[in-house]
Amino acid sequence: MKIVAFILTFSIVFVFSKTTPTTLITEAQMNQSSIQLQNETRKSGGSCNYKVNIKTSCNSPPHTTDEISILFGDNNASEVYVQRLNDPDSGTTFEQCTTIEFEILGPCIGKICKMYLFRNGTDGWIPETVTAYHYDYPPVIFNYNIDIPQDAGYGYNNCK
Repeated sequence: MKIVAFILTFSIVFVFSKTTPTTLITEAQMNQSSIQLQNETRKSGGSCNYKVNIKTSCNSPPHTTDEISILFGDNNASEVYVQRLNDPDSGTTFEQCTTIEFEILGPCIGKICKMYLFRNGTDGWIPETVTAYHYDYPPVIFNYNIDIPQDAGYGYNNCK
């Protein structure tokens, strides 16, 4: 039922969105894609690899232990969701003025045209940019430079 509500929420956002940032309030549990740390982005089987670079703003707190999740998708409402990109226990944290690269394995989608970031925690976090690389398309850059709201999704839906 949560997935249906989630899809309905994003369908509404898709219909009414332009190229301006959007705040979403959504349930914390969604489908989780696995992260693969690899050096190349390629298509494999029914899954595809994506590379996502996230640059944390120099205006952000020095580091955050907040849970940072990401959702990106295409024009056909296909989406890739990763619940918790960062893992403070393994040393993967978002630190001020740094860029972290993630290799993400998820379902194959078309050209990336929407990007949402989710934050759960009390530290606060300000991403500057997110650059998404798809195996068949040029990279797409999403500019944020805003404090991501607590327990909400914030991002762009540039799909037509």
